[in-house]
Parts: sequence; structure tokens; C-alpha cells
Amino acid sequence: MSETQAHSNDDWLPDYSQKSADTPTREDLREALDNAPEAPRKASDDTDAPKPTSRKAPSRPSGDEKGSSGSSGGSRAGGRGRKRMEIFDDCPVTPLGIRGGHAYYLDVNGQLRAITKHDRETVLSLFGHMNERLSYNFPQWKESKDGGFVRKPRAFDQASAAWEMYAAASECGVFNPDNAVRGVGAWTDDDGQLIYHMGDSVLVGGEPQRPGRIGKKIYPAYPPIPHPDDSTTPTDPVPEILRTIETWNWAAPDVHPFITLGMVGVQMMGGALDWRPTFWLVAPAGSGKSELQKMMKFLHGDDGIVQTTDVTKSGITSKLGQSSLPVAVDELEPGDERSTKERDIIALARVAASGGEWFRGSADQTGVGGKVYSAFFFSSILIPGVMKTQDVQRLIRLELRPLKAGTAKLNMQARTWRARGARLKRMLIERWPTWAERMAAWRHALELAGVTGRDADNWGTVLAMADMCSQEDIATEDVMANWAAKIAFMANADREETVNDADAMLLHLMGQQYDPFRRGQQYNIAQWVMTAAKLPGAPDGLRSSMNEDDGEVAITRASEKANSMLANVGLRVQGSGENANVFIANQQIQQLKELFRNSDWAGGVWKQSASRVPGATPTPNPLTLAGIRSRGYLMPVKSIPGLTGFPMDRDRNATVVDGAQAPHGKPLPNDVEDFG
Repeated sequence: MSETQAHSNDDWLPDYSQKSADTPTREDLREALDNAPEAPRKASDDTDAPKPTSRKAPSRPSGDEKGSSGSSGGSRAGGRGRKRMEIFDDCPVTPLGIRGGHAYYLDVNGQLRAITKHDRETVLSLFGHMNERLSYNFPQWKESKDGGFVRKPRAFDQASAAWEMYAAASECGVFNPDNAVRGVGAWTDDDGQLIYHMGDSVLVGGEPQRPGRIGKKIYPAYPPIPHPDDSTTPTDPVPEILRTIETWNWAAPDVHPFITLGMVGVQMMGGALDWRPTFWLVAPAGSGKSELQKMMKFLHGDDGIVQTTDVTKSGITSKLGQSSLPVAVDELEPGDERSTKERDIIALARVAASGGEWFRGSADQTGVGGKVYSAFFFSSILIPGVMKTQDVQRLIRLELRPLKAGTAKLNMQARTWRARGARLKRMLIERWPTWAERMAAWRHALELAGVTGRDADNWGTVLAMADMCSQEDIATEDVMANWAAKIAFMANADREETVNDADAMLLHLMGQQYDPFRRGQQYNIAQWVMTAAKLPGAPDGLRSSMNEDDGEVAITRASEKANSMLANVGLRVQGSGENANVFIANQQIQQLKELFRNSDWAGGVWKQSASRVPGATPTPNPLTLAGIRSRGYLMPVKSIPGLTGFPMDRDRNATVVDGAQAPHGKPLPNDVEDFG
């Protein structure tokens, strides 16, 4: 600069016009921008300012200039030669895309922002403590005393900034936060590498990074959650954690403590897992359930778990956001049958098991939803009866019994247990590279013991996680085989209590009351079917109510009348005895709809379950029922639970065989011993 040349408004920048051995780095330029002063206000500066050739204020370069959107290659777009999908070079605000009327950005602090207006206040809030970048890249000019122009201090061209910002966001394309954004918690990338988002920092392969774009996903900044232990020589917390868990009075003391340890690990690593079982603690009063919940909360730390009572589905999803934090719901007891609260929360847990999507309606009719990757933990005295088969298949049940008399109360110090939780989290992160191999080994051991399907997913996940908590090396085959044998016994016992959707539909249908004569004495559909099929155990009262004959003639006439009554509700028995079939119509006949009203099979859904009944066959042609023609399914009587077993309602004409009664002199089935 010559002595006669006036000072510029950019004098605060170092002079890089002359090349030297110390070529400025990107960090040097960034530091210079961060420390930019306000525009000079001294009169001498105004006097020495360069005079423009015209009376117009300096303008921003147009898109026709070199390096703009008109340049070859299309790598740059917009004014001032900015890069495509950037507001300006080294901008602290990151555009992400647009969706509907919203433009999405990561602000100067890394937070996800969705804005509809690029007004002055909104733009300032995005740039925060780096608002000087706005003044430099989108200046407003004022005339100096000698007719020149200088930048206005603490001002920026809002219209130009809005133009460039929205253009950059639009260049990023349509943005879907449900698929692209990941909140706090554990995750994995496409290569299976663990990514642990702590809110203010993100661990990628154990190395911390700033929140932001990592790979194909966005990890915005959030209020921090408890960090893993960062000490160089952390002590192993698992022996003390497991010893404490064992002090409760478990229904299966040789299994449940180890499973509980695995559950805590599953909760910590939830979003990184392919499968997350649902855990349900059944605990009566006086069992120490509250103390167990307190220990879990300490282990996860404040803000490390969504733990609440009297919740709703919308309340849980609102607190979760895009995070993978575990969810603990206490006292989810059976409620009003008309209430959907329990059903909705359990359905949310079902979705979370595999990382599925949930939706609800919104005011603009577009729907609101997201994906949920949390491990759910329920506790109650009783398990609600609204659980479907698919819910039970995702369930690992833990059971506490009342504490023994004289059991000392635990003295848990919050600081101590938070530290143990932080050390446990650190160990799981360090051992994560062994997870895939560990999970495969445990699942294989379970399959060898006969535990397959969803049971293998559930128990394999929690056992592998308990193993990873306990030791660095994978357990030996003998150890895994021993545990697999224990789990096989428990899984088989639980499976016997689980019915599939076909059996559940039949149990519902057969249990419905039907009184076509309006006499006040109702019989269920199963009893009508037994009468129509001439099965033993058909109630005498139902037979006698339809005719006055005796013997086989009465049975035959009662069968015919019962069939005609069943036809009115879309049912019909074909044949007799154990080889008979029950026809169920596909058409939504009014009385058949009434039998399934307010059930999972309402609205014609029953035909889907009917098709899954073992041995069921569709009718090739429509059949006529009470003047209505309909296709349907023929379901073997043998496949309907309870119809062909030993009847609880013994016939008055039954004969005694070896001290037990057999209807109509027929030999007793093999399962008679079940009734003692």
C-alpha cells in the first residue's frame, strides 16, 4: 500500500499479498475472521477511505462473475463465488435441506434448526456469537464524510443473507430429519463402527468429534448426557453391580441377576443393536422394586434414561425425540378395557424392538412420526392383558418376590453408582468391536439348545451383552451351553403360554355368548359348535331346548337346529365328530361382525387369522348361509383349542371307565390325567 493510498475497511486482516515461506493456513484465516473488529468510525478513516468511481455503494459480485453458478462444472453457486450447498466459505452455519415450508440448518452451536422465515432476528440467532461473519460477508454500507463508503458496524444485509441461505439449503435437496438425524445415545455406521453421541461431543470409534455431519447422518448438538468414564485406569464395576443385584429376592435367582446385568447393557447400547428385547419386571408390594429402579437410574445417570410414571405414547416420543435413550415405565397396570393408553405404549415398545417407525395424525394432515430405537423396561404387579402375541414374543420377563424378613435396606450413594455406570459404559464402548462375534456365538449356543426365532433374538442379545459386561473375552462354549440349557427351559415354559394369532382368534370366537332364542340362558359359540358337530360335552340344556326327543334322534335334530342357528352368524359345521370342519364366512355378516366387535379381528380381519389355522382350506365356491352367499375357510375341529379334548362339562349319560367318566361310553383321551 502506498503512502497516498487510503486505509481500507479490511485493514484488520493480515497482509497476505506477498508470498512468503509462512503461507497462511485455513486456521489463520479463521482466527482473523473471528477477531474481526467493528467497522472503523474515526473521521480520519472516513477521510482516507477510497472513493468509488460512482455514487453507488459497493455491490456484491453477481452470479455472472467467475466462480459463480454460471461457472463451468457447477461446483459453485450464488453470489460472492460461494461453494454449492454452502452459505459462504467457512460458514459456521451448515445448511441441511428443505422440506415443505421449512429450511433446516445446524446453527453455530451445532443445534438442529427448522425455520420458516429468514428475518433478521432468526438469522442472528443462527449465527450467534459469530455474527461478525454476517457483517463481513453481507455488509451494509454507509457514506463517509468525503463521499466514499464504509461498512456499517453491527449490521448486515438481511435480504442478501436470506437469499444465499435459502439457496444453499435448497441446493442440499429435500431433508427428512426422521431418517437423517440421530440424537443422543449409541449408534453404528454402515461398517458397524460404534458412534456414541453424548450431546456436546460424539465418540466415533472411541475418538471425540464435534456434533455435526458424520458420514451420512447428522448428529446435532444437544444438552449433554452422562459421559463414559475417561480415567486412564478405571476399576471394573461389574462385580459390585452384580453382587448388589443378587440381594433382591428373584424368582429365578440363578438366572435373573445375570439377565438384569445384561438388560442394563442393552439399555446403554440400545440404538447400536439390531434387536432390543422388551423387559418386564413383575414385582408385588414389598419386593424392593423402587430400589431397583433407583439403582438403574443412578447407573444411567441424570438425563441418561427416560424414566417416568403415568405416561402416554406421545409423552414418551416427545421426550425421546431422535435419541436412543432407554425408557423405563413404572406401574403400567391393567386399566380400563376401553382405554388405549397401555395398548399404545406397548405397541411403541414393539416398534422399538427392531427400530421401526411410529406415526400419529397432525393438524395439517401430514402426520407426525419418527423412528424409535430404545430398549423399553416396564414394571408392574400384573402384566396388562392387552399384549398381543407379537408383543409377548419380544418380551423377557423378570420376577421379584417379597423381600425376606430382616433384609437390610440398601444404602446407595448417587455419586458412587453414577461412577460405576460411567465405567460400565466405558467398558462396553471399548469392547464393542467384539459384539458381532459375541452375539453370533451366543445365538448359536441357544439354537443348539432348541431356542430359535424371536426367543433366540431376545435371549441371545441379553446374554451376549451380559457376557460383554462381565469379561473382555467371549465366554467358552461350555459356559454358553450351560446358560443355553437354563434359558431353553424358561423359554419353552413361556412359549406354552403364548398363542399365535390364529389360536387367539379362535379362543375369542369360541368364547362369545350367543342366545338366538332370547331366553336368558346363553351358551358360547364353542358349545353351539359341539352340538352341531355331535361332539361329546355338548350341553344337555342346549340339546333339550331345541327338541323333546331322546337318544340319537335328539342328538341329530339338535345338530341340525344348532347348524341353522350358527348360519345366522356366518358359521356352519360340516360333518360330525372329530373329523368335522367349521366354516367361517369371509363376508362381513352383521352378526359375525358383532362377535368380533372391539377385537383385533374386527372389520373382516378374522379371515386372515382363519387362513392360518392348521389344516384350514378356502372354499373354492361361495356357500349359502341363511340366504347369504360367501366364500370362507373350512377349519378342522381338531385345530380349534378345547373342542376335542376331554370335556369339562360331562354328559349326564356318561359311563364310568376305570373310575373316571367317559361321555357316551367312549374311551377317555390320553390327556385325562391333566384334570387329576
